[in-house]
This record gives sequence, structure tokens and C-alpha cells, in this order.
Amino acid sequence: MTWTVSISDLRNNLSDYIDKVKAGDDLVVKDEKKDEEVAVVRAAKKKFNPVAYRAMLDRVSGTISAKNHPEWATIAKTEKWLRKIRKASDRRIHVPS
Repeated sequence: MTWTVSISDLRNNLSDYIDKVKAGDDLVVKDEKKDEEVAVVRAAKKKFNPVAYRAMLDRVSGTISAKNHPEWATIAKTEKWLRKIRKASDRRIHVPS
């Protein structure tokens, strides 16, 4: 979630907004008098956690399969599917003048 606050509101409730940023929210600080954004505050990036990464892989394992994506069942089907979507993306739309 993104919160937009004035400088004075940020000053008066700094610890509350820092808690929101720590929780993953973004904070946009605006100068009310000039009606312009002066800063965006985001949480610092967290370091890579191999244990959490492995747990995520275990959770999503098996969610993509040939059953729910038959176009990826074999190498030949995957190549055919790739050619088809690449060809579709190469099309140009002609707009009459």
C-alpha cells in the first residue's frame, strides 16, 4: 500500500509511518504548500535468505505442469508455442490514414 502524507503529518506521526514502511508500505511525502511530492520512503531491501527461498520453492513446486499447461508438455510443443507467440508479437497493426 502507498501512503501519501504531508511533511507536518509525517513529523507529528513519524514512528507510526516508520512502522508502516517496515511492514512493506511505501510513503510519499508531499509539500502541502507547493502541492508537490518531495520524497518517497521505502523499506530497505532485505538480504537473500536461502531458507525462505527454499520454502517458497517447496510451496510453488508442481503449480506449473503439463496438465495445466499442455503447450509445455514436450520440447516440441514448447517450441511450437514459442514460435506462435513470437509470430503474433511481430505483427504490425496497419492504421489507415
